[in-house]
Amino acid sequence: MGQDMVSGQLIADTSLENALQRGTRKGDEVRRHTGFLATISIILVSILATVGAVPEQGERPPQPFFQDFFSGRISLQGAPAPAGKQLVACIDDCATGFESQPVDVEPAGSYTGLEVNPAEENLIGRTVRFYLVNDFGRIEAAEIWTFVGAFDFYNLDLTFTDPLPMPTPTPTVVPTPTVTPTASLPVPGDPRVTAIPKLALIVGAIAVVSGAALLLIVRRQAV
Repeated sequence: MGQDMVSGQLIADTSLENALQRGTRKGDEVRRHTGFLATISIILVSILATVGAVPEQGERPPQPFFQDFFSGRISLQGAPAPAGKQLVACIDDCATGFESQPVDVEPAGSYTGLEVNPAEENLIGRTVRFYLVNDFGRIEAAEIWTFVGAFDFYNLDLTFTDPLPMPTPTPTVVPTPTVTPTASLPVPGDPRVTAIPKLALIVGAIAVVSGAALLLIVRRQAV
């Protein structure tokens, strides 16, 4: 009877172990299925996100672009540009497109490190123009360039045929001369010359008559 009890116990232990093993296998299968489903879900979300990020037809995805740098020599009316003048570069129009920071002209008319770095991608492929500027305006170089945006360094000599702007001269006010009247002598042949002796005789006669009349009046009063 003791052997039967031992045998029953062994059978019970074996059944319990088998049950535990079956439960473990089922748990492993559930975990595997759950992991597989999670992986599939992640893949599907990634695909949907990629499809949503694709640009619509006709659109171009953003492309990286960088600045371009220019150096060279500047000729102003056949001579090296004077040191201290300033050079700028513009894409399209300086006011509505892009204008670079100015660089100073160095001795012997050279310039270095003129940086063209617009923020708008749509300026790639547009025309770059170069200007000498001062306090009174600017002049344009004969040479042009196409903006690439490839972080490259270019050697470009510039030619300016126009003179630098000068200040508008202030007109000088010329004073109006004052006319001073002057006495003029009679000209020979003037009819007024012949009238002078007659006028003198008349004046003399009046003076004589007036003197005589005064003398007569004085004598009468004396008597």
